[in-house]
Amino acid sequence: MPLSFSNTPSGSGGYTPYVRYMAGTASWSTADGPFQFSKAAFDLGNIQTGWCYLAAGTPPEWVMDADLENPAPRPEGDDWKRGFKVNIMSKDMFGNDEPCREWGTSSVGATMAIQKLYADWEGMKPDDKQVAVVEFEGATPTKVGRGNTNVPMLKIGKLIDRPAELAEISKSGDGGISSPAPVAATSEPSSDDEF
Repeated sequence: MPLSFSNTPSGSGGYTPYVRYMAGTASWSTADGPFQFSKAAFDLGNIQTGWCYLAAGTPPEWVMDADLENPAPRPEGDDWKRGFKVNIMSKDMFGNDEPCREWGTSSVGATMAIQKLYADWEGMKPDDKQVAVVEFEGATPTKVGRGNTNVPMLKIGKLIDRPAELAEISKSGDGGISSPAPVAATSEPSSDDEF
């Protein structure tokens, strides 16, 4: 099999573009710049956790857990922090050409938000084919240790069938999503056209 260095987005041998939450300003951005986060489908059934190392001017390094119940050993060094990766999708926010993004971070405010969001999602008892439609409702200023952060307020509006684009990312392993095993898309398109 030849090496692939394609710069095309997920599903065709490329990468999944990222989305970033900036706690200092309680705002969101992509490689194209800031955007207004309204709502997106979050593939919480395929979320990954692990250890993240961030250094200025370099991409993050990740050591992913085998699964949500079996954390990877902490890598050597003091700067590794626990984090997560989750694929999200919104044609409204990101367009039809590249509607999927990976949100991966180890920031304290974001991990606090994703813990609550994941607990809410589990409480809804979704089936294996569902994803959560998540709305961003601003941020809550929060004191953490000696510092402060803005914790994003994420609320699940409803559950929908996993859009084919998110299922394709899970199958291809793009964005680092390789465990748990990918869940197949439903045979019919989602009932929500915006996703």
